[in-house]
Amino acid sequence: MPPHIPLQGPESDDVLVLQRSESSESALPAEPESPKQAASLSRQRQNGQYTVEDIARHNKKDDAWLIYNNQVLDVSKWVAHHPGGEQTILRFAGMDATDELRAFHDDWVLDKKLPHLVIGTVVDAPAPSQLVQDFRELGEHFDKLGYFHVSPWFYVQKIMFVMSLFACVLWLVLKEESVAAHMLGAVVLGIFWQQFAFVGHDCGHMSARTHARDHIDVKNLGALVTFFNGISVAWWKATHNVHHAVPNTVDCDPDIAHLPVFALHKKMFDSLFNKYHGRVMEFDWAARNIFVPFQHFWYYPIMAFARWNLYIQSVLFLSHSNDGHKGRNMLDLMALLGYFCWMPTLALQLPSWVEVVAFVLLSHAVAGLLNVQITLSHFSQPIFDSPDKEGVAKYGGDFFSRNVISSLDVACPTYLDWFHGGLQFQTLHHCYPRIGRQHLRKTEPLIASLCKKHSLPYSSKSFWDCNVEIVKTLKSAALDARKWSPLIYESMCAQG
Repeated sequence: MPPHIPLQGPESDDVLVLQRSESSESALPAEPESPKQAASLSRQRQNGQYTVEDIARHNKKDDAWLIYNNQVLDVSKWVAHHPGGEQTILRFAGMDATDELRAFHDDWVLDKKLPHLVIGTVVDAPAPSQLVQDFRELGEHFDKLGYFHVSPWFYVQKIMFVMSLFACVLWLVLKEESVAAHMLGAVVLGIFWQQFAFVGHDCGHMSARTHARDHIDVKNLGALVTFFNGISVAWWKATHNVHHAVPNTVDCDPDIAHLPVFALHKKMFDSLFNKYHGRVMEFDWAARNIFVPFQHFWYYPIMAFARWNLYIQSVLFLSHSNDGHKGRNMLDLMALLGYFCWMPTLALQLPSWVEVVAFVLLSHAVAGLLNVQITLSHFSQPIFDSPDKEGVAKYGGDFFSRNVISSLDVACPTYLDWFHGGLQFQTLHHCYPRIGRQHLRKTEPLIASLCKKHSLPYSSKSFWDCNVEIVKTLKSAALDARKWSPLIYESMCAQG
């Protein structure tokens, strides 16, 4: 049974994936072969007893402990080999990551993979709040209903639709001679990229499985998505995992770190050190004078060209980082090179350079719809202070609260579900990222009612109103930027 909630209201790749990869075989002890062996191994290792304060000291890359279900895990040797990237684990080193782990894994995965990392138990772990207990119970209810699995036919239809779009592009470009047909091909190509990205997103979150022990080959499937979409899935995993773990945290979430172009809140004017990028995000001259003061005007033009930045980010990531998975990233790099072979070749089949340029720009602008859809979900929501700041809840509170507060749903009719690709149910997706897309609409009333029970600000607006909200947010920060002065900032930071 779900937690007692009034049924009212509106209608990884995993984050902390603890599965072995080729490069990590030597980093971990042998895996227990059965649940009994796993339980026995766990009992053997649980001879240490630690306080929450003890565990909090182990928060470095070479000395990282996590708490899971009141057990202490030493993940120090695993950090560099984590398929979800180092950053996701390091954000919770020294902390309780129970709900973060559970959100992205089936119980059988955790039962099999975690015991060899256990070094003891927590002796003074606080009891979970009623809010956390209710959200956990709701997740268990969804699991019993089978919502973490989908019908095979659901994705057969999706793949057929997506590949029919690509076939349509080829026909319009290669078989038709009119400029109008070629430009229609550009529009369809942009929609193809959007729709294929939705399928890749589902598979990356392990929400496209037909039963509990389905194995989704993220490495090879990711390379396929990279080949057709031109955006590195390895790069996406590294950033998206951290975003899901610490959404809208001012100096941790890479999805809101866009200086010098965008600053969502005046907190970003302080040139903060960004923990994901490992550098200071400067509120520099260009930010102060060209972009941020007028960012509400820049927003849509920049979204139309944002895909070009994603190419750059993909190339930079694959060129400078293997994130513990050199083989996976090398395959992704080859797929990216394949994309940069077929895409220009297709465009160059057009009869004139004017058409080639128009085709490329129009297809990329249409694909920019996806960038709008992604940013709509979070840009206008509250921004959380740095976890280093004293007196604030780290990352905005518990896993469920932070994801509800930082998410905005898009209210739309059922016939537009294909257009939004599941992103319209952002709150539910962030709290339970493994739920299959075909189940999202019918589960929304439950999470809306649970938020109401606990006075959490669940937000759902029309697509138009979401766009209005994001422009208002950008405009508010833009007006603050116009009044901001380096002299004022320095005087605020002065001591004595």
